[in-house]
Amino acid sequence: MPKQNVSATLNKDLLEKLDHLAEETERNRSWLIEKALESYFDELEDLETARSRIQDQRLTPVQLRKQIGL
Repeated sequence: MPKQNVSATLNKDLLEKLDHLAEETERNRSWLIEKALESYFDELEDLETARSRIQDQRLTPVQLRKQIGL
């Protein structure tokens, strides 16, 4: 997938943490930020899935057995 440059402003503490992690993991800032965003968006998708399941009608054990044919 083609990549595109973006610019972001970070507070000093966050940038220091990013640089420290980059040095420790021998990765560059871009790679770490990309992985962090991928993880964040995955978590958002999981949260949305969980929210939609909570809103679904809850079944009693008897209703569940009927639904799955037991």
